[in-house]
Amino acid sequence: MTAPTLAFTPEAILNRLRAEGLRITASRRKILEVLFQAGKPLSLQEIQDLTLVRRKGPDYATVFRMMTLLESLHLVHKVNLQRSCSYYELNDPKKHYDHIVCTRCGKVVVIDIPCPLRATEEHIARHYGFSALTHSLEFFGTCPDCGPLRPAKKRRSGGIDI
Repeated sequence: MTAPTLAFTPEAILNRLRAEGLRITASRRKILEVLFQAGKPLSLQEIQDLTLVRRKGPDYATVFRMMTLLESLHLVHKVNLQRSCSYYELNDPKKHYDHIVCTRCGKVVVIDIPCPLRATEEHIARHYGFSALTHSLEFFGTCPDCGPLRPAKKRRSGGIDI
């Protein structure tokens, strides 16, 4: 019989923090709310700004400490968006996180398709003898809102553009 899979929810993470002997503060709750609502990687500054939207939130140092803690517990991970600061997102073990990043406006989209590298990852793990191998995959390009990709003009008979 297999062990039941625990839900990956804010309350489950708070329970994990309690199990680690940590206090559950309003700041920790707000940070988790922001992470679960974001649906994309966030910088420390974005996390702090979003916690302040509704009411008083944690300062930058508190956000940094919380993200460091969550990363050490493998509940969040850093995402390489080729920017000058770190970005973090939740690390739900039932999901896979790859991204597309617009090089013009900075928009980040989580790729919501099965991982195209799963078989390659398994092959690399076997070939090099690694276990628990993971990867991070980011694509960079121009999003539809910024991009030069416009539908080709249609031509009527006689070669006139419409």
